[in-house]
Amino acid sequence: MSTVKTLLGDRATLCEYIREKLAAHTPRHYIYDPHASSVPASVLIPLFFKEDRAHLLFTKRTEIVEHHKGQISFPGGRRDSSDPDDLFTALRETEEEVGLAARGIDILGQSDGMLTNTHYLLTPFVGCFNKPAKYRVSINEIDRLIEAPLEHFLDDTRFYTEERTFKQHTWLVHFYRYGEDTIWGVTAFILSAFLNIVFDVGRPLD
Repeated sequence: MSTVKTLLGDRATLCEYIREKLAAHTPRHYIYDPHASSVPASVLIPLFFKEDRAHLLFTKRTEIVEHHKGQISFPGGRRDSSDPDDLFTALRETEEEVGLAARGIDILGQSDGMLTNTHYLLTPFVGCFNKPAKYRVSINEIDRLIEAPLEHFLDDTRFYTEERTFKQHTWLVHFYRYGEDTIWGVTAFILSAFLNIVFDVGRPLD
């Protein structure tokens, strides 16, 4: 763990380490209902440094968005017909939601995604950025932002799973505790997949 702690305190080394891990990994989508139709969507797993420690940026959605009201998520959304690819979607949505421009994000690679129970084929990308003095948040979509130390999610005591049944399918749902917040569902699953690839934490996915 001391090696990991050192890694999480060195931006250049950590970003290169993540880039190499993702490059060596063939990304996949976890699909639990192969007969479901799907809509392409993508998210950004945003990584930045604050007080010399690696952090992740999450958004807490408002109660007026169409889907996932009040839930904690990574920036992202549905692919528009004019988007050339999934990465463009993730970057476009990130700028719309939190004001981070694509030119300021260093894309480190693609992580594992999933077909959600709402039929979104979700593709995640990992990007490193410099924390701005102020985020430009979409007040219609985002209630607040959550900046959480990456190290927090490597602690097994912060993580748990529950079996849930939805539309006659049983899902192993992931949960992470962070203060008064709970990150769960698709976002927690995407986070677990990323942590497995980069840090080999062994979170159950299949």
